[in-house]
Amino acid sequence: MKNIQNSSWWKAAAKRALRTVGQTLAGQIPAGLIITPTMIQNANWSYLDIVLAWLATGLVAGICSLCTSLGGLPEVKE
Repeated sequence: MKNIQNSSWWKAAAKRALRTVGQTLAGQIPAGLIITPTMIQNANWSYLDIVLAWLATGLVAGICSLCTSLGGLPEVKE
């Protein structure tokens, strides 16, 4: 826990979080191509609603990654 005061910890944690966000967003693209037309037609969702939900999911994944990093990062020496 004391590592969070270290700038190398923050750099490593941010790098991991950004990778997690990117992987999460990229993983949602195929699902979005299949589900989006149905959602718009049946649930009255606008494209903006879908994009905001997509970004919110990525944000939550990034926050979860940062929380997981609190347990320790192997690339940061204690």
